[in-house]
Amino acid sequence: MLFQGISAEGVVDLKSTLLSGTLKASSAGLYVCFFALFIIIFVLVTLVTPRREGGSKAGGRTRRLMSVFYALLLSLAGCGLGAAFLPEGFRVVATGLIGILAFSLSVVVVTIIRFASEDNT
Repeated sequence: MLFQGISAEGVVDLKSTLLSGTLKASSAGLYVCFFALFIIIFVLVTLVTPRREGGSKAGGRTRRLMSVFYALLLSLAGCGLGAAFLPEGFRVVATGLIGILAFSLSVVVVTIIRFASEDNT
């Protein structure tokens, strides 16, 4: 929608403990995607953060995977910028990389959640 210039006007009403307010913009879908990503990152960070009474050994696999998660996230952002600003030929390659990185990111998120649930049981 951003590349084709399609306007999607709308209002996003946010009510949570961290963020609250109303956004009225021509790219409301972009705001929804941004805040969804923000919430996913917040949940994963709080999932991995050790409890005060817990030992340092618990969650070791999960914390190691968080570095992979952040690397994939930064790579995804870089490919997104590349797809936005590179010429048409390179844009196709960057878009393909975005698909591969997004799939890898989803696999890492599922693995982090699985490891965290195994460590808590």
